[in-house]
Amino acid sequence: MPLKVLHTGDIHLGMQFNSYPHSVKEKLQEARITVLERIVELANTEECNLIVVAGDLFNNTQVDTQLIFKAVKIFDKFKGQAVLFLPGNHDYDLGQENVWRTFERKATRRMLILNDFKPYDLSDYGLEATIYPAPCDSRHSSSNNLGWIKDLEEINKNKYSIGIAHGALVGLSPDLTDNYFKMSRDELLAIDLDLWLLGHSHIQYPESDNPNNKKIFNSGTPEPDGLDCKHEGFAWVITVDENKYISAQKIKTGRYRFYDLDRNINNQQDLQTIKEELLKGRPENKVVRLNLTGGIGEETYNQRQKIYDDLKFKLCYLDIEDDNLYIKLDHSKIEDEFTPGSFPYQFLTRLEDDEKSLHLAYELIKEVQDEA
Repeated sequence: MPLKVLHTGDIHLGMQFNSYPHSVKEKLQEARITVLERIVELANTEECNLIVVAGDLFNNTQVDTQLIFKAVKIFDKFKGQAVLFLPGNHDYDLGQENVWRTFERKATRRMLILNDFKPYDLSDYGLEATIYPAPCDSRHSSSNNLGWIKDLEEINKNKYSIGIAHGALVGLSPDLTDNYFKMSRDELLAIDLDLWLLGHSHIQYPESDNPNNKKIFNSGTPEPDGLDCKHEGFAWVITVDENKYISAQKIKTGRYRFYDLDRNINNQQDLQTIKEELLKGRPENKVVRLNLTGGIGEETYNQRQKIYDDLKFKLCYLDIEDDNLYIKLDHSKIEDEFTPGSFPYQFLTRLEDDEKSLHLAYELIKEVQDEA
């Protein structure tokens, strides 16, 4: 029979989001639990045999106990044969008392922690499949943990053979210091397994939404978790048929979106366009850092806070930086405010070809006048 897998990872339960206000922090923390519910619902709807969490279910090795128990309770609603958990570099398992020992105390038999370097035969779960895991055993490593699989004399080809690993995939996830269990596509494909399911990078791989006959998949995070996360949050539903042919579908799972935007504006319409862009869709689920630059008219400049306040009210969170936004001055304003021939007048008119310098000089002169 075909094998159907929901592939996810890098959920990071227990992430604190301490750089955000308390109300926003609570929403983002709760989203990491609710995405588990969506994952299990999706797996049940798709009638998956397995859920595979390819590392970093938890953000660290000492997560709040009640949060761990919540996760167990959610995964227990899965109607398929088993849920497989690979320790990643954030929730690595050395056998000591940590999140995984707490997890084990509540876990059911169908929840299998892949914390040993050995094949896991799933026939006891009613599946003709063998799992070959490469769990993390530390936060950082200059080498990956694929070695024991490479050294095997034989792979069981009478069953589906699936490798699960956590680490930086060359070309997908930057690992400039070689600290994150780096592995390459060629290295993985040289090991004669039917399928590889990876975690670590929060980016989807392959890029296609419906790839066929691919052997390597990276889950990405199902719930965006920061400004460097440009996607909506996804999981893979992967089917391996009786002939080992692989098909997959990317399915959206995330709730919140993070936007890190740099915008140059020159008039009120530019500012209004940015507002309309941010309020499309579900603004209450958008976390935005907005950096504005450019020169605008004085009236728009003085009224910009009203637009900011409206956005802050409707968005989940807005961090706005406009130190490089300035009033666009014209010659008539200089003539209105300064006597022709005066030092300020002569100084400012010489800067009229450089809008930003003109604005800074104007602000400095006004500040000196106010203090006089």
